[in-house]
Amino acid sequence: EFLGAENGAMEGKEELKKAAEAYKDWTKLAIFDDKGAVIHSSEEIDVAELKEFLGAFDDRDKTVGKGLTLDKEHYDVHRCYENLVYGRKGKPGNCQGICVHKFQNEKAKKNMFAVVTWGGYATSARIVPELQEYCKKHVATL
Repeated sequence: EFLGAENGAMEGKEELKKAAEAYKDWTKLAIFDDKGAVIHSSEEIDVAELKEFLGAFDDRDKTVGKGLTLDKEHYDVHRCYENLVYGRKGKPGNCQGICVHKFQNEKAKKNMFAVVTWGGYATSARIVPELQEYCKKHVATL
């Protein structure tokens, strides 16, 4: 069940979509819960791939070694922190980045996850804080 259901699930999903539109360099976005249930997605996402992200924070070495896969695209992971895992594929100027952010929903007191991808000349130094801000402002309080 969508966490914002008491206010109307569709209204909550529309708010998430509208808020995400402000981040022009994002190419894909998915918000999901600790069971892999999709709360919001900018496009159709393979739930099995999302469920793989749930374990990305359990073992740093395994995550770095395995990388991340979204939409059948493999990304090398080069940064792992307590609540962030991110990496890229390709070369600077012609690369795609990915970030998975783990955070807590303040009302439900449960872990939530967001994954975002970006391309072109956008950098993780900008995109990662944008994702954290988006989750804090728009998802953690649903």
